[in-house]
Order: sequence, then structure tokens, then C-alpha cells
Amino acid sequence: MKTAFRARTRYCFKLSFSLCLAATAMIAATEFPVQSAQAQATGPSQPASVRDIPDADALPPAPGLIFDMAGQRYVMFDDMVSRLAGTRFVLIGEKHDNPIHHHHQAQLVRALSKREDSKRAVVWEMFNRDQQESLDQAWQTVSPDELGSEMNWGESGWPSWHDYAPIAEAARENGLSMVAGNLPQNVLRPMISEGISALPTELAEKLALPPLPNDIAARFDQEIAEGHCNMLPKSQLPAFSLVQFARDASLARAMTDADADKNIDGAFLIAGAMHVRDDIAVPYHLRRYSPDLTDNDIAVVILVEADDPGENLPGVNDYALRMGSEDIADFMWFTNDLPRTDPCEDMNIGQ
Repeated sequence: MKTAFRARTRYCFKLSFSLCLAATAMIAATEFPVQSAQAQATGPSQPASVRDIPDADALPPAPGLIFDMAGQRYVMFDDMVSRLAGTRFVLIGEKHDNPIHHHHQAQLVRALSKREDSKRAVVWEMFNRDQQESLDQAWQTVSPDELGSEMNWGESGWPSWHDYAPIAEAARENGLSMVAGNLPQNVLRPMISEGISALPTELAEKLALPPLPNDIAARFDQEIAEGHCNMLPKSQLPAFSLVQFARDASLARAMTDADADKNIDGAFLIAGAMHVRDDIAVPYHLRRYSPDLTDNDIAVVILVEADDPGENLPGVNDYALRMGSEDIADFMWFTNDLPRTDPCEDMNIGQ
């Protein structure tokens, strides 16, 4: 079932978008029947092939489809690029270990940069602030393929640089700056026990962290508990949530600082999906640092792994709610998933 579904998806996207949706709708009519309004209308009966085809935009997401959250409709890649053109800050969220996501991030960075001849900086969650000097030097001297080894990427714990290199290649092709956005590793662990006081004075002043809002704290606490298989003591959750809040602030500050350079036109952010959510994460801090920003200045694209086909498939808004809210993104770009083992099987915290 899974293989056949993905084969259909690949074939579908060789066609035009309208034919694609029509073909997908026909499949849905047989595998995922939907009672349409036409079937309920009075008057002459409709042929079954017409009566049972649902609205294409109501179809469950499939790999390759892009959904415009504001318009509540599927769009082509070029349509998304047109909508994003001129946006000051473009945040592209990923699942770290899915190489398809990094390919799509590179595709979007390249397309937007070429369309506008713009020079947004590329801010990375995967590089830490204390690596900026080394990153600047390496970016001037080595190829994108060699950047990972030059930056000791293999010791960082992130997935293979081979997966991320296409993003760097897109940046190099368009003359974009590379910016290390994450907190230094040597402050993360002390923050768990010491809180904000563990931040170096200069960085603390730059981030200007306010008290963690109760609504954000509640969501972070729940997500961190689930992310650690509910094995973390509840007493530790607020400390971990504060670190998450500070990391989001660090990424946002790196974006606004880069934008302040007269030779740079805003910033891309390459980060995990949870960091880019519009209602709670990095955009929250972008608006703190630049109160003049409007909704047109920030755009969020989240790459999402579509569920395997089956009964009772989730809709687009269901995927958004899995990440906490229907207001997390401007576009959701669906991809294949990857086979993974259960991360909770071998997890032992504090043992």
C-alpha cells in the first residue's frame, strides 16, 4: 500500500498541478470516499464518477503538496515563491534527519534569491554563536561540500553534512552570508541549573529575555516532556523550557542583527520545525526585537512528513495542531516520512 501510494505520488507530480489534483481526487474517491455536496443536492442524479469526487483542497495531504494556510488551498511551488517574494524574514522549518527537507530548503533559498536578486543572510540553528569567526573564515576559503569537515560538523551531533550541503550550495550560488544563530554549547547545560544568570553578560543584554509567558511555558513544558518520553522529572521541565525560549531568542536576534547590515536584505532561518512556529517561537522574538514588523515581514514554511495512507487520514489543520496551533505557519509543505525506530525504547534518563 505504502509503495503503491508513493509511486502514484511520483507519477502525479510529473503531470500539471490541475491534472495532479484531479488524479489524486479520483484516487481519493475510491480509497477515501467523501460524500460531496453534489451527492446531496436535489435534482437529476449525477454519474458516480462525478458525484463522489471531493473538493481537491479538502484532500488529505500527500508528499509533494504545498498548502497555503491563509487561503486554505493547495498551491504550486512557484505560487508559494511569488507569495514569499519581498518578505524580510523567511523561516523554513525541518525535521532534522529527513534529507528531503534539506533539499526543499535549498530549493526555496535558491528560488527566492534568484527571483529577487536579494541577499538575505542564512541563519543556522546548527551553528553556534561562538563558531561565527570560524564560519566566516571557512565560508571564504572552502567549498560548500567541504564546509562541514572544516567546521567539525561530524562532532556536532547533527545529521550528515551531506544532507545539509545543498543549502550551503544555494547560499554560495547567490552570494549569501552564513550566520551562526544558536546558543554556545558551553552555556546550555549551566542554564539548566542556573537559568538566565548562566548567560554571558554581553549575550544576556543582547537577548534581553523577558519572563517566560505562562502560555508559552505550558506548551513548552508539555512538548519537552513528550520529547523526552515523559521520563524527565516534572520539576526539571521549566528549566528546559527556559533554554528553549532562550534558543529561540538567540536565533531571532541573529536574524535581526544580520538584517541591520546595509548589504543584507533580511534573513532565512534553517531550523527545526518547532523553532519556526509563528505563534510561539522565533517569530515571537523577532517581533520583540523589531516592533515595527508587520505580518508581511515574516513568513513561515514548515516541512511536514505526511502520514502513510490509511483510513481516517488527518487534514492539514490536524497536522498543525500536532505542533500546538493552527496558526503556526503560512505554508505547510508535505514530504515522505522516513522509517524510524521508537526513540523511547532505549531511552534512560538519569541512569
